[in-house]
This record gives sequence, structure tokens and C-alpha cells, in this order.
Amino acid sequence: MRSKILCILFILCLISSFSLDANAKKISIGVLGKSVHPYWDVVRKGMEDAAKKLDVDAMFYVPQSEDISKQIETLETWIGMGIAGISFAPSDPEAVVSVIKKAMKMGIPCISNDTDAPKSGRLCYIGTDNYTAGRIAGENMAKILKGKGKVAICTGSLTAMNSLERIEGFKDALSESPDIVIVEPVLVDYEDTSRAVELAETVLLDNPDLSAFFGVYAFNGPSAAKAVKSAGKVGKVHIVCFDTTDEHLSLIEEGVIDATVGQRQYFMGYLSVVLLANMARVGVENMMMLLPQNEEGDVIIDTGVDVVTKNNLKDYVKLLNNWGVKR
Repeated sequence: MRSKILCILFILCLISSFSLDANAKKISIGVLGKSVHPYWDVVRKGMEDAAKKLDVDAMFYVPQSEDISKQIETLETWIGMGIAGISFAPSDPEAVVSVIKKAMKMGIPCISNDTDAPKSGRLCYIGTDNYTAGRIAGENMAKILKGKGKVAICTGSLTAMNSLERIEGFKDALSESPDIVIVEPVLVDYEDTSRAVELAETVLLDNPDLSAFFGVYAFNGPSAAKAVKSAGKVGKVHIVCFDTTDEHLSLIEEGVIDATVGQRQYFMGYLSVVLLANMARVGVENMMMLLPQNEEGDVIIDTGVDVVTKNNLKDYVKLLNNWGVKR
């Protein structure tokens, strides 16, 4: 899959280099994220690097916290501006269907990033295969627990597709270890960090035999880590989670987080600009013809994941530095 991504990136950049016209109107592209968080800073970095390389005006917006009304308001603003393309990560995929269809009808190509919204009519999805990533997290959890224990799942949303798919993949992986029990219900904090810590502390009190936390969103792992540290259970209650902010990496180095699934969100921002810029310059149909379709005829560009542990932490930091993401 990584070779496919690199091949697609090479083709798109090559076409862009031939399509630049000094007299042409500068292309404007919008990239919409979900909330203010270091995770989205990396998406923005990828967007800015591609925009500089391809001489594109790229706008980036995330609400202070997950706020679908703010996302829709921003999309409406960009549509009114008549920008050349939109890449969006919807907090609620159902809620953006009408506004994305409106943009597409007006000739503004739209693609999803990070979180898919297939019913919106978007042209393609760029991001993590979240079901597979959730399975990978579950497989690692099963190894850490040696096939036995009690696990609590923490997430920021039960509407976003990426959250639902990760949980589904995680549960499917653990279903192969019948002696691992999942605590119900899933702990939902709506991306409120203090609530996330409070929920983790409560589940620890209610389940003194808890073996582990699975953190679905970027802040869930560190929030669970705070609760585990406060309870004096580091090394007794394990944590497998998503994403690789500075806080995650420090907690892995400390031995509080056992493993995290690092997304390659830099490429979500980078490829969004590359793809939309090429659509504007050589046409949507011409670009879509170059992209591989799955069995359902859909275009999914899987940016891949990396499982980060204490054993490979230094190598992973070097990889981030190669992307220009300093850690």
C-alpha cells in the first residue's frame, strides 16, 4: 500500500509540474479539520508544504472543539467564495451531505480526509483505513494482555465514521480472544479532555480489576494515562491508543502507554492539496481516471499506519523528522 501511495503522489506531482501557468489565476483550496489539537497541526503542515510546492492558496480551518454547525458554516463560506476545491473531515458525516452535494453541483470538487462521508457524493477519501487500524490496535492489545483481561474503550464520538470503524475493528480483533472482556458502555467524552479523564478515573474505580484502556481519539490515550498515573497503576493497567503527538511519545517513553497507532495525517493534508490542485488544472475526470478504484468502484487512498512502542520510538521520531514534523 505504501508503494501505491508514493506512486500516486509521484504521478500527481508530475502532472502539476507540467500544468503550472504563470498567467493563470491562482488556485484556492480549503482543508477542513475537526478540532484544535496537535494532530491537526500535522495535517496543516502537509497542506502548507504541498501548497508551497504547487503554488496554491490553501486555507485551513478547525473549530475549537468538534462543532458540526461551525464546519457547515465554513463550508458554506468557501462555497460562496467559489474556491477550486474542498477537503473535509466531518464530525458528523450525515450532517454534511447536503452542503457537500451543493458544492459538487456548483462544480467544486470535494474529497474527504481523516473521516469519510461516502453518502455525500465526495469524489474520494484520503486517510486511514480505520477498520483495519482498529483491528491492528486490537491485535496489539491481545498480545499485551496475553489473551486475558478487561478492557475499557474511550472515544470522543459515536457518530464519526472513523471512531465507529476503529471500535468495530478493535472489537472484531478481540473477539478472537474469548478471555478478554470489553467493559460496556463505551466511554464517550465528546472531545472534552477533562471529561475524558473523569470517565477514565470512574471506570478504574468501578472496575478494580481493569486490565487496559483503548483510546480511539488522539486525546483519549493521554487522558487514560493521567487516570492510570493518579491511581498508581502504571504497568498494571495497559494503554493502547491512537496518534503520536509529543504527549503520546513522552508517555510511551515513560512506559505509561504501551502502544499507539500512528496515523500518517501529514499525507492527508499533502495529498488533499495535490489532488485538488490537479483537478483544477487538468480536470476532475482526467484525475479520477488515474486513481485506483476498489471493488465497489470507490476511490480510497489509504495513507497507512505505524504501530509505535518503546522499542521503535527513536526510529519513528526520525520518520516524523523526515516529514518535517519536528518531535
